[in-house]
Amino acid sequence: MPDYFALVDAGTTSIKAGIVESQRFKVVREKSEKTEVVHPKEGYAEKDPEFLWEQVKSLLAEIIEGYEVRAIAFTAHMAGFVPVDRNGDPLFNMVIWLDERGKGYPEDLFRDFPSISGYSPLRLLRFLRITGGAPSKTGKDVLPKILWMRDNEPEVFSRTWKFLDVKGYLIYRCTGKAVTSHDEAHLTWLADTRRNRAEWHEGLMRDYGLKPDLFPEIMNSTDVAGFLDESVSKELGINRVPVVVGAGDMCTTAIGSGAVENNRIHIYLGTSDWIGAHVDKRKADVKHYIGTILSGIPEKYLLVAEQEIAGGAIDWVMNILNLKDYEKVDEIVKMTETDLIFTPWFFGERAPIDDHYIRASIFNLSLKTGKDEMLRALFEGVAMNIAWAYHFVEKMTGTNESVRITGGGARFDSLCSIIASAINRKVVRTAKPEHAGLRGLATIVNTAVNGESCQDAVKRFEHEREFHPDAQQHKNLQNKLEILREYYRKTAGVFKKLNRGVL
Repeated sequence: MPDYFALVDAGTTSIKAGIVESQRFKVVREKSEKTEVVHPKEGYAEKDPEFLWEQVKSLLAEIIEGYEVRAIAFTAHMAGFVPVDRNGDPLFNMVIWLDERGKGYPEDLFRDFPSISGYSPLRLLRFLRITGGAPSKTGKDVLPKILWMRDNEPEVFSRTWKFLDVKGYLIYRCTGKAVTSHDEAHLTWLADTRRNRAEWHEGLMRDYGLKPDLFPEIMNSTDVAGFLDESVSKELGINRVPVVVGAGDMCTTAIGSGAVENNRIHIYLGTSDWIGAHVDKRKADVKHYIGTILSGIPEKYLLVAEQEIAGGAIDWVMNILNLKDYEKVDEIVKMTETDLIFTPWFFGERAPIDDHYIRASIFNLSLKTGKDEMLRALFEGVAMNIAWAYHFVEKMTGTNESVRITGGGARFDSLCSIIASAINRKVVRTAKPEHAGLRGLATIVNTAVNGESCQDAVKRFEHEREFHPDAQQHKNLQNKLEILREYYRKTAGVFKKLNRGVL
């Protein structure tokens, strides 16, 4: 008989809870709810932590009924935090990954001339040597936002006991334990990650007036953080089962793709997208903002090229065009050709251009342009943006004959097919790609309670369909991608002028 795990994936725009069985790692019951992102100012993005916790409890209570649950765990969007006091009470809203208020921090990292891709050479080398990466110029990383809080919310900062990541906050509410995983610690850019694990680095913290005791204990994703608090277990109507540390959404999804072998590339398509691969050693391409973080598999790294928007752009255009039927959209895109080019940079971009001023656009419009062409252009734009970054990732991993694809956006056959042609590689879609995060998290929990390695567990994953590149479509997309690159080079300065005063 399989074990059953109660798992929660707290995404940017929705929360998904599911019961996952340990035999095939299938979701046997699920429930989801939309969740609200608050934008108090342009460039700010927050969530109410208390409201999030109430949503999570409600979803867990619904899915657990009738199942004997062996363990609970969480995954969540990464690079966010909530400051809590000594009672564990939030002092501020969660500042999430989309938030750009930390732009320009840490100041010493960006102020020297000459610079390397906008970074002070000496400071950049210090970050790279210790952490394997550095905060982006966009201000969306944890360190810049904490430094912003230090300077702009001094009372909150002075009262803060711990800065907890989103997943860590949910664990704390369940167990009273302040912990984080190696992947989340890595993304603060305040941890020494040279030994295939994260350890808080006092020297880096001292540089910015921070101390290690402001941050939680770092544990393996496969460790048990603690046991369900008695009051929470009563609310949920279950025993005091173990709560596993888990990992951030990027790392659980990477495992859930099934691509856990070294240098095996996967592509994730959700609100955002990324190209990733598990590796044994740290790697970095500073110019194109590609690097490694510690993964959800203990002592392994995850090479990642993260891009800000993919499925979010599809939702946007469907809303603008008043389209509700995803299957119809898929068929329209399959049947349509276009000379339009779309750039999906709604929130700026990280890889491969790391530019927080650039914005989305669609060009080569005419009075004859219809919604079908606009849809096709958007899908192609997402695929070409992925192909642009994919080129640099594959330089770091070596050639992949096939690539796994997963995430909710992978449900579009047309998008998977366009991506296959854009990168000129066979693309293999996992079964139920929208469940990748829960499936990967279940694999981690299975290791925690049953001792089976992730590498062995993923052999039981099911895969659904293969997509093969089309030679003519690849040629067309390569030509368009060259135009897209040229467009970026010629308009980057214009977008900086337009958005410098806004951001």
